[in-house]
Amino acid sequence: MLTPRQAQFAFVPLVVTLMSGVMSFAMIALHRGFGPGLIEAWLRGWPVAFAVALPAAWVILPGVRALLARVTKVCSEATGSSRRLGRMG
Repeated sequence: MLTPRQAQFAFVPLVVTLMSGVMSFAMIALHRGFGPGLIEAWLRGWPVAFAVALPAAWVILPGVRALLARVTKVCSEATGSSRRLGRMG
């Protein structure tokens, strides 16, 4: 089992691995079609996609978090202790 801190560090590489795999497969299938050699081309392209996506995610994510923090309104009721379980809003 992972600690919350370890899970936080593992989140970005895991998401990047899955997303780069899906996106590289989709792009190669779109350009080559579902013919012979698709899997081999995908397995050659996936490491390149991952090598681009992981550093990009590390650079982009802090900016996205900061932007979302600036445009997120904190509800005073949500910060109080009177909020009950199951209440939406």
